[in-house]
Amino acid sequence: MKKVLLTLCAVLLLTGCATTDDPSKGGLFSYSPKAYQQRQDAKQAHLNELQREQLTEEQRKQALQGDVNRKKSERDALQQQLKKANTDSANLKKRLDSFKAQNTAQEAALADLKGRQARLQADIQASQASSGPEDARQAEAERLRREVERLAKDTETLSAL
Repeated sequence: MKKVLLTLCAVLLLTGCATTDDPSKGGLFSYSPKAYQQRQDAKQAHLNELQREQLTEEQRKQALQGDVNRKKSERDALQQQLKKANTDSANLKKRLDSFKAQNTAQEAALADLKGRQARLQADIQASQASSGPEDARQAEAERLRREVERLAKDTETLSAL
């Protein structure tokens, strides 16, 4: 009976010492240098992959930061264009206000120019408050700049009369 009990205990102890390829899991008969090296190689490969991903993400981050800086520069240039258009429009308003019409045609032309200047000023202010796509804002700034130039030319023409 003691032999059976001793044999049963030995079997239980040996079955509790299961073998595995993972050296960290242990076990009485589990150490295998080849399995240990394979596991170490797998961990190193995983580490290398993570480092490659980190490098890729760093490069992506730098590219995005470059895009942010470029967009900021474009936005700043656009704001400068709008400021200049706003200043030019205000100067035109002052010139228009200073004109004294000499006849009915000049009065009508002056009233038209003042109306165009007021609409232009409203468009400039709306464009400054706008937060649409950069391309659309750039096109609008260019349109406003051309309109300021046309208005200035028409003002010069009226003042020459």
